[in-house]
Amino acid sequence: MRQLILKIPGGHKDEVLKTVEEFSGKNTIHFANGDQDVFYIYLPNQKVNDFLKKIDDYEEPEVNLIPRGVIALYPPASEAPDQVADVQPKSSLEIYLGGIQSVGSIFGLIGYSFVSGIIVWIGLFTNVNFLLVAAMLVAPFAGPAMNAALGTAAGKTDLLKSSLGRYGMAILVGIVASFLMTLLFPLTTLTPLMEEISQVSKFAVLLPLVSGFAGAVNICQSERDSLVSGAAVGILVAASLAPPVGLVGAGLYMMDWQVVFSSLFRILLQLLGIHLTATLVFYFYGKVNPRGVRFLKGSKMMGLVTTGLVVIGIGAMMFWQFSQPPFLRKASMNTELTEILDSELQNLSYIKVLHKGVTFTNEKFQDTPVVTFGATIMLKDTTMDQETAKKRIIEYLKKNMEYDYDNLYEVYDIKIVDR
Repeated sequence: MRQLILKIPGGHKDEVLKTVEEFSGKNTIHFANGDQDVFYIYLPNQKVNDFLKKIDDYEEPEVNLIPRGVIALYPPASEAPDQVADVQPKSSLEIYLGGIQSVGSIFGLIGYSFVSGIIVWIGLFTNVNFLLVAAMLVAPFAGPAMNAALGTAAGKTDLLKSSLGRYGMAILVGIVASFLMTLLFPLTTLTPLMEEISQVSKFAVLLPLVSGFAGAVNICQSERDSLVSGAAVGILVAASLAPPVGLVGAGLYMMDWQVVFSSLFRILLQLLGIHLTATLVFYFYGKVNPRGVRFLKGSKMMGLVTTGLVVIGIGAMMFWQFSQPPFLRKASMNTELTEILDSELQNLSYIKVLHKGVTFTNEKFQDTPVVTFGATIMLKDTTMDQETAKKRIIEYLKKNMEYDYDNLYEVYDIKIVDR
């Protein structure tokens, strides 16, 4: 429940108390303050917005809303456990105002984005994964992304524009920080972690979709009903944003356009995916809509048009991703081709496979992406010459491996170890 302190001109006590009862208010306290009536009211979370709409009829009321959970206990005492367990989502008013409050200062946004870009770059340069997690904690990407979705759900163009502006500013500052670090400590080649992160999976769209859903649900839920902390959800939202931001800066310095374009693809895809699911959660679960929030006069058409453009944008990016193999699907193609490689190697009875793997790099040969099929094997037949066995294995793989990708230049790296 939420506590409200309401002050209105005197003479409306009975009407207010009746309205409180109508909206399931409990434990109401009233006292007169000169020519004003003051009420301490305790309402279920989702009743707050509609209650305040009704109270607007009483000559411009003054309201203090305490955005914290309150446990209201009332007779009969035997129902106290049920009263405590009745946890509802926040009201649409509190969700919207909370998003506005979370905007914060421009200085903080720029500062945290710059620090995040530096931490990401250090993690990528040193191949240290936990530094990427630290950058996700610091990166201020979740707030603008969620507020943009709030703006669409509420039909507020100003909030949408300002949130997208802040999102773009945070991304740009992170890219500049990474570029400057690469300028100070020059890189001539991508590190293994950079290579790995630069590769996009065909499932890349799923992460922003679930991130947007989780982030919006966390914002809508009452703090006593939330099973996951806001910081953890913020990491989820930033999980696929902070590393690509760092890669763009390094890629620009090295003029590695594959890295730059694949990272920008992921950054834009994150925004669109998060925006779509978060908007739907705010609209249907949080009840944030152009007419659902007190004093808010949004445009329903604006929300519909923006959501339609986001859906079209996601569809266009998916079409581009799947029409350009393997540029934007290397991460998942690695796994698919490794399974095919392993299946064919198991058909050779005279070898024992110790290790196998398929890797892509950003290099091309004759304008064709290069894929390396690697395996470390042991010969079961010790009388067989290693070079002969290696040649037979490669010939077998070239002849029998079948997959749906035509524009790949195959390289085989077969290692035979002594028993």
